[in-house]
Amino acid sequence: MGYGTKLRDIRKRLGLTLEDISQKTGFTKSFISQIENGKNSPSIASLKKICYALGTTISELFEDERNIVNTFSNEDYNVLKNKSITMTFPASKVVNRKLEPIIIELEPYSETGTDSYHHVGEEFGFVLEGEIVVVIGTEEYKIKQGESIYFSSNLPHRIRNRTDKPAKAFWVDTPPSF
Repeated sequence: MGYGTKLRDIRKRLGLTLEDISQKTGFTKSFISQIENGKNSPSIASLKKICYALGTTISELFEDERNIVNTFSNEDYNVLKNKSITMTFPASKVVNRKLEPIIIELEPYSETGTDSYHHVGEEFGFVLEGEIVVVIGTEEYKIKQGESIYFSSNLPHRIRNRTDKPAKAFWVDTPPSF
């Protein structure tokens, strides 16, 4: 079952209409319906906004698929992908985890969202390939391959790739928000 189907099931279980979610998120009913039917891949920020409107998190969309495991392989990873960003969650099957490791791949000239996002917790990022810019509030921090950043997630933030080459980073959020 895809995450769109799970979103629809949660919405219906709560007795909410597409119009209700549209009003809470500012997205059109058509856009939400396309996501629920697997015909549109939203940005991570958009998916978070819909989950918030439903009182859930991205991680809860995968909750029924979780098992306690000791090792992980590619088949275990949950992956969220849109046109220019891929987010891989290598520990998504760990129940009650305290942190969220994420591998973020950004195509050239892409970003995690046009709006900055903030939440409770802390983040650590390490650039594996290329170069990224982390926008925190109004400040920008250029992080190159082999460099890292640590900051409070309470501050509005987003990640950009302003180069003509792909970038890849290993990210850790705490507490898990996906």
